[in-house]
Amino acid sequence: MTTQAFFQREFASALDEVGGTLQDALAALRERDWIDAGQEFYARLCLEEALVNAVTHGNDSDPSRSVRIEMAEDGDVCVIRVFDEGEGFSPADVRPPDTEQMDGRGICLIRYCMEQVEYDASEHCLIMKMRRNALCQGGSRNG
Repeated sequence: MTTQAFFQREFASALDEVGGTLQDALAALRERDWIDAGQEFYARLCLEEALVNAVTHGNDSDPSRSVRIEMAEDGDVCVIRVFDEGEGFSPADVRPPDTEQMDGRGICLIRYCMEQVEYDASEHCLIMKMRRNALCQGGSRNG
């Protein structure tokens, strides 16, 4: 299958840079009919968690580093890739947090909403996949 990018953005690794990118990415998903109004909350949640995690955990909030997001169409699948310059992690190793623990909630929510989640260590890239208008509709929950 051929992937066709429909959104790309790179920004300095700072939390105040996330908002504009998040809004533009959501607009691109709506324009390409990947999400409907009822799924915007879940898309916002997943994208914001991925971008904030890239800034804070991946790049240690170092504004000299950058975060990049790319969204592409691969047939009937939307592939969202979030790159950082950090050491990486394995989404499969992140377990649901207990009630006292704050860390780990974001990736657990992403895994719940997206059809597939994985991390490409060689590219320092979180990869999220979803089908058109199918967020939180019961994917494979990989990763």
